[in-house]
Amino acid sequence: MNFNSLLLSLEKIITELNKNGKTQSASFFISRYEEIKMKGSHVSREVIKELSTCRAMSQYANFSIKEEKLLDNVVDDAIELKSIIP
Repeated sequence: MNFNSLLLSLEKIITELNKNGKTQSASFFISRYEEIKMKGSHVSREVIKELSTCRAMSQYANFSIKEEKLLDNVVDDAIELKSIIP
């Protein structure tokens, strides 16, 4: 697992959420995407933790099935990264 996999998962969910007019939810992911892109392996553990625990967002933001699957990918990638980040 590397940061590129997480960035790709984030790109996919951001695109889908923006396409469906869910800009507030997309903004959450955009800010984390930009931080990871900028800091790479030096990103704070807190950012990865936030992404690894945001699955409930799909409930209150009324995600579609496709959006939920994309969110699952983000969460799964973040969980994998969490185990290797100091």
